[in-house]
Amino acid sequence: MYNPKSTDLERDYFPSYHTIRFQDQPAPNLAVQLHFLQLTKQQGKDLTTKQGIKVDHLRYGGQDDRQIVDVFYNDSTTDSSPLFVYVHGGYWQFLDITESCSMVGPLVRRGYRVAVMDYNLCPQVTLEQLMLEFTNFLNWTFAYAEKIKTTEIHFAGHSAGGHMLAQILNAPEVVTPERRKNIRSLIFICGVYDLRELWSLENVNPNNILGLNAEKAAALSPILWKYPDAKSWSSIKFHVMAAEHESLTFIEQSRVFGQVLEKAGFPTSFKVIQGYDHFDIIEETAIDDSIIAKNLQEILKL
Repeated sequence: MYNPKSTDLERDYFPSYHTIRFQDQPAPNLAVQLHFLQLTKQQGKDLTTKQGIKVDHLRYGGQDDRQIVDVFYNDSTTDSSPLFVYVHGGYWQFLDITESCSMVGPLVRRGYRVAVMDYNLCPQVTLEQLMLEFTNFLNWTFAYAEKIKTTEIHFAGHSAGGHMLAQILNAPEVVTPERRKNIRSLIFICGVYDLRELWSLENVNPNNILGLNAEKAAALSPILWKYPDAKSWSSIKFHVMAAEHESLTFIEQSRVFGQVLEKAGFPTSFKVIQGYDHFDIIEETAIDDSIIAKNLQEILKL
């Protein structure tokens, strides 16, 4: 039976429907996605072919799967250079590391070593399993940071990657107080933090490839988590961002998540970045003087 409320919700949970770009195209929602894929792939290729940036292809877990991480640097990078870690989005079902390196160039040129995480996609794994995979990645990250002797780590996640990044607050056995001392900032960009509606939307979660039910969706919603040790994170800055041209549902998820963090005691800021949609807020991180790049530079005090 046709359910208009369900249809509206599905549009709310598809960021591509809310762009104001490509309005001259027959299907702006498809055009903005295609543009994102083509542009970000090219940005990733240009790092090594045109910008003199080097990359190490490393593995944080698994065998012959997507548990890999690319670490970018240049000739001026030192072992003690700060480490910036990025987790891509794609609704836990799409994208890979080749479309996730937009922000690498400006950061490496400013003295950062940048690690871009890839991960297995649903339905190869369930979302529950993926969160465990991310916890293993965190363990690898802190061990890697210790190996290269850096004492400054920043984390950022976009969309589904923002949701996964929240797991850093839910893994005390890995993110110990000693390791936490090296974290300087957590940056959540256009994330989704409440899964109670989206898990049952067929277009978002076709054939339940995320492996969820109502109970699991609630358990995996960072908006609902308890954060009893928030005050011990007081030296770390939390930045929750949304894009202006998102659905109200997406913006509200970021706003409420920021409120939850702040109420729990985390030092949190929330900001709607004007002029951007869900996609160009990442595309333009490759442009040194773009609004979003300057926001990141301000956070990192560059």
